[in-house]
Amino acid sequence: MHSMIGLWGGGAPKNSSLKGKKAGFTLAEVLITLGILGVVIAMTLPAVLGKYKKQATISQLKKAYTVLSQMVLQAQEDNGGAYFSTSDTVNADATKKFFEQYWLPYFNNPTVSKSGVYPYGIDSIFKTINGDKYGQSIFTSYSIGRIYFTTMDGTAYYINMMWWEYEYDDDGNIISKIAKYSSGQRVHVDLNGIKPPNIIGKDVFVFQVFFDKNIVRPFGYDKTQAEINSNCSLNGTGEYCAAKIINDSWEMKKDYPW
Repeated sequence: MHSMIGLWGGGAPKNSSLKGKKAGFTLAEVLITLGILGVVIAMTLPAVLGKYKKQATISQLKKAYTVLSQMVLQAQEDNGGAYFSTSDTVNADATKKFFEQYWLPYFNNPTVSKSGVYPYGIDSIFKTINGDKYGQSIFTSYSIGRIYFTTMDGTAYYINMMWWEYEYDDDGNIISKIAKYSSGQRVHVDLNGIKPPNIIGKDVFVFQVFFDKNIVRPFGYDKTQAEINSNCSLNGTGEYCAAKIINDSWEMKKDYPW
C-alpha cells in the first residue's frame, strides 16, 4: 500500500518547473543590441536632420519669395507705378519716402534698424558660402539707399537700392564715387535674422525686386545654369543659390553645397 501511494502520489519530476519557460536575454546580449542600435542611430540621424533642415529652409524661402512678390503687386496697386532712373543720385529723403510707401506697410510690424545691426555695428554679419567674409556692411542708411529691417516672425530683410558710379583719374585711380539708384533693388533675405549661421546660400538668400515690372527674381536669374552652379558651390559666394533652388524645381539636389 505504501508503495502504491509512493507511486501514484509522488510529485512531478524535479525539472518539470522549467518546462514551457523561455530563457531571457543576458546582460551582454542587451548591451550588444543597444550598442548596435546606437551605431545605426549615429549613422542615420545626421542624414535625417540634414534632410529636415533642407526642407524647412526651402519652406521658409518659398514664404519669403511669396511675401516679396505679393508686396510688389499690392504696393503698385495701392500707390501706382514706381521707378528710379539709374541716372538719379541717391537722396536720403527720396529713399525714406519710397521705403515707407512701397515697403513698410506690407510687412508684419517690421522693426527698422536705425544704424548698425546689433551686436555687429555696421560691419557685415554675413559670410559667403565659401567661408569668406561678405564684402558689404549691413546697416540702414537712407543716404546710400540701404535699409535693414526684421519682421515679427524673425525674418530679416536687407534692401540695397543703389550702385556706385566711380570717377577715375588718368592713372585709373578712383577719385570719387556717387551713389546712384538701381533699377532692380537687391534684397538679402535672412530666414532667421541675426541668428547663425548667417551664410549666403544656407540661411541668407538674394533676390531682386523690380517695381517697374511688378516682379521679383532670384539674384542671378539672368545667368546661365553653368554660372549659377559655379556661384552656388563651395568655391562660390552663394549669391545665386536662390536661383539654383528655383531652377531645380524648389529642391536642394545632390550637388547643392549644403
